[in-house]
Parts: sequence; structure tokens; C-alpha cells
Amino acid sequence: MTSPADYGFFPVPRNIEELLKGRGYLHKPTPVDVTTSVTLPAVPIVEAAREFAKSKLPPETFNHSHRVFYYGAVIIAQQFPEHANNATILQTYALTCLLHDIATADEFLYATRMSFDFYGAFLAREFLLNRSAPQDEADAVAEAILRHQDVEVNGTITFIGLIIQLTTLIDNVGSLLTLISPETIDSVVKLHPRLDWSSCFSKFVATEISVKPWCHSTSVKDFVKVVKENKYFVDHYGSN
Repeated sequence: MTSPADYGFFPVPRNIEELLKGRGYLHKPTPVDVTTSVTLPAVPIVEAAREFAKSKLPPETFNHSHRVFYYGAVIIAQQFPEHANNATILQTYALTCLLHDIATADEFLYATRMSFDFYGAFLAREFLLNRSAPQDEADAVAEAILRHQDVEVNGTITFIGLIIQLTTLIDNVGSLLTLISPETIDSVVKLHPRLDWSSCFSKFVATEISVKPWCHSTSVKDFVKVVKENKYFVDHYGSN
């Protein structure tokens, strides 16, 4: 029988140093070719979320949503192997990745005065419940999306929320790179190219802050700058 924990509803430290016990990783990451070893869960609800995201998001954001899934799947397998064989956790994480930036679409950005991550959480929850997803799964996805830009270091967060935070930080600002091998990153980027993602996302953040100067994105110090100047990906791929 499925329990709330199967959807990631268990607490983990938000503080990365506490989580990793003062090290760069829990287990030394090893190279993974994601083209042969990682796939999105082949279930109708994931395919529906993927098609919904594809219909609403530009290619840059759609690719980013896939990259964070692949990074996260590898991080779960290597850093948190006790959860690696839990198909429900991986499915919930896939749904979170595909839908976490859904409200960056112009259609949704200008539909509300709410911050994009907050509104996106409600959109994702409604989407999933309307397709008969279990409420715990819909709630887990919404909780993670709601907090994926919540970079405060105190307290706890759900497991799914933690992984989407880690992977968006990797892809958006080039931090926490000790959690995943360079070869794995290269494999993911080849499969889902960045398409100058940092420029695309930094422009969105600047737009949201201009349109909604109260938005949650303002809580991240120098957010536009740190996204735009993603040194790791500039150095390794020639562009953002």
C-alpha cells in the first residue's frame, strides 16, 4: 500500500552542509550515460504532464525541465540509494520537474499577480487532480514547486522539494556540482541542450520582478545576475 513517504512526504534538512555532513557529497558521484540508463517513467500521468508542459513552454524551458529530471534521477540513485528503487518517488519527482516552471509561460505569468512558483504549484496540483492523480502525489508536487526557489538554509523540506532545489541550482546557477559527475552533466546536456538557457531564464526573472516587484524571485539575492553569469556552463559549453 502506498504511503505519504512514497510521494516524498518525509523531512530532510534544508541546510546543505547539514544534509551532506559537511562534505561535497554523501557518496562520490560516478559517470552515468543517461541516454542508456535513465528514462522518464513510462506512465500515462507523466506523459500527460510532459505534453501539457510542451504545449505551454518554450523549448528552452522544456529542455531545462528535462535536465533537472535527469540530474535528480542520478542524484537520487547515487546520493540517496535507499530511495533509488521507489518508483513512486521517481514518478512524483518527474511530475515536479515537468511542471515546476509551468507558470513562467506568458499565458500564466500575466494571468495572476501571484509569484510564478506559487501560482505554478496551484496549476500543477489542479492539473494532476483533474487526471485522477492521488491527492498525496498532487500535494507533493505542489509543495515542491511552491518551495523550489525557497533557498533559506533553516528547517526541513520534503525529499522531492530538496531534489528539485538541488537540481535547479545546478542547472540555473552552476552550484552544487560536487553532487554529480561532469560526465553525467555532459550526457544530460547532449540529450537536452541548454539552448542559451541562462539568458532565457534570467530574462524571465527580470521580467517577473519588473511586473511583480513583490514576487518570491526577489528573495534570491542578485538572482538575475547569478543566473545570467553561470560560469560552469559558459566555460564548458561556450554559452549558457
